[in-house]
Amino acid sequence: MQIISKLEKLVLGWAKDVPHLPVAVQKWLGTNVWWIALIGAILNGISLLVTMGALFTLIEILGTPSSTYHIAGNYNGLAILSAAVNLVFIAINGLLLAFAVKPLQLKHKKGWVLLFFTLLVQAVSVVVSAILSLSILGFIIGILFGTIFLAVSAYFIFEIHGQFNHALKATIRKS
Repeated sequence: MQIISKLEKLVLGWAKDVPHLPVAVQKWLGTNVWWIALIGAILNGISLLVTMGALFTLIEILGTPSSTYHIAGNYNGLAILSAAVNLVFIAINGLLLAFAVKPLQLKHKKGWVLLFFTLLVQAVSVVVSAILSLSILGFIIGILFGTIFLAVSAYFIFEIHGQFNHALKATIRKS
């Protein structure tokens, strides 16, 4: 947890120099982030089911008789590995978002930290998926668009950072 706190402080230091959203927008976002996370968890669940279907279809294509070799020849074990790895990342992100809903609704720090964990898992997912693409163009595009998505997500997450009870435990202990 120490590493996460240090990383949080590091990103907070970077975020202080960027233009901020108006206070009313920050308050609205902080108040409503719980249902945005709920929608994200539901979309991750749908994506999980679709990815599972694609993975099973890919495995089925590889198991077809040799008469369809020209179709199955385009697929290999790396495609199955890539789909399985994406499946794991989708499941982790969906669970993190689902567990964050209630604490976000109550404005607890735990909810914000779970959003931050989701961001970190997504960063690892971008790098791993780019590496598994096994092409220079796929790697560059994956890293480029993944970095843009992560930067926008981090911006919004750190815009609402101050609205969650980050110092609640310290205040309770002093009392």
